[in-house]
Order: sequence, then C-alpha cells, then structure tokens
Amino acid sequence: MKTGTVLWRLTLASMLLVSGCKRNGAPLLGKDPTADLPARFKTQEAVPKPDFSEAAQDPKFKAAIQEIATLFATSPKELKSDAEDEVVKGGASFDVPHEKLEGMLLQAHTNFLARGFYFFRYDNNFDIGGEMDRVGLLPTQDKYAVMAAMDTNGDNYDIGTAGVISWMKELEQEQPYILPEIGFDYMAGIFVSPVKDAPGLAARMYQFCPDIVDQGVETVRALATELRKGKLYFWWD
Repeated sequence: MKTGTVLWRLTLASMLLVSGCKRNGAPLLGKDPTADLPARFKTQEAVPKPDFSEAAQDPKFKAAIQEIATLFATSPKELKSDAEDEVVKGGASFDVPHEKLEGMLLQAHTNFLARGFYFFRYDNNFDIGGEMDRVGLLPTQDKYAVMAAMDTNGDNYDIGTAGVISWMKELEQEQPYILPEIGFDYMAGIFVSPVKDAPGLAARMYQFCPDIVDQGVETVRALATELRKGKLYFWWD
C-alpha cells in the first residue's frame, strides 16, 4: 500500500459499488459467521454518547476547524452520525473532494492527532458522480470515543457499538493500528507493524465482519493476503 493511502480500494472498493453484491444472506460458511462470537462482542448494550462541547471551546480546536475549512475551501458544518442523523456535540464536519483527500488523509490524521484532535473520514463516496467525501474533526485523541460518537456498528449482525469497541480494543492489544476512517458502518486504517498471524486474524475478522469477505475479497485466504500488506478494513452492509 502506498504511503498516505489508507482506504482499502482494491477489489473491495469496486465490489462495494455493485448493489446487492453476492451475499444475498448466504455467508461462505453456510451459516452466520458471527453466531459464535462471544457475548462481549455480539451485544446491543448501550454506549454513552460523548459530548465534546466543552473541549470544542478550546481556541486551538477552533483554529484547527478554520485551518481545514481553508485547506479544502469549504465551510464547517455540524457533525452528525447516521443514527437518526444525530448531532455529535462539539464536532465539525466538512465536505471535501475525494481526489484531494485520498492522498493526504493519513498524514492529516497523524498531524491533527499530534495536536490533540481526531481528523477522520466517515463517508467515502469514491468520487462517484463527483460526490464529496465527508470528514469530521473532534477535540479528542481517543479513537474509541469517535466510534461511540459515530455509532459505529454491525447492527445487521446484532453487533452494536459496544461490541465493535470491545473487539477493536482487543485487536489493538495484539496488533496496534492507525484508524483514520471511522463511520457508521465502516472503519479503515493500517497496522503499524507486520501482522503476526494473518490467516488467524483473517478468520477472526471474517467472524466479526463477514461482509468484508462475502461482499469483498471473496475468501478468508485473500483477506489474509491483504492483512499482510498492512491493510485494515471493516464494512457491515
């Protein structure tokens, strides 16, 4: 993967554009792969919604908002999760051109994180029809608070935000990663060190998020190949 490119755009990106794809409710293993997930992952436990309103009053955060607005020649908007279009208090959102963002997302994420802010893409439109991507900025360095704010979930598999956060925390202990993309139903990033057991991790990722295989790379083996390249991606249809 080229430096600065964080979204898994290879086979998966093109397949995501094909409506319906080929899963049609029939996972590769003949049953719901998430059925045997531990209860700490397959849960609909409520997650408290972060309120960043106070932190957002920091002049440095306000300056960062203006910096991004100037960089992309756009105006900041309210940041909203896709959970009933709920406003994320204290967050800012920007519509940005996909082509311009794609090559700089990782670096921008890293730079803002060092300043105490989380810059992230939460809606990737792949430049289809010239539609803009959407990025968010939050006054936090905590990726899990961002997941909570954006209601990241695999609800169609009964994996709520609490389950996603628990799974990702355990992954980070084993295999640290950078996550510049956090949306309502997807996340993308890179591992910061070589994956130790790509086949084993691929199998666990498929159990946690079947759509990355069933509607994406087609086999767990192919997923392991992508993991060896340092790529990290989750998407729940």
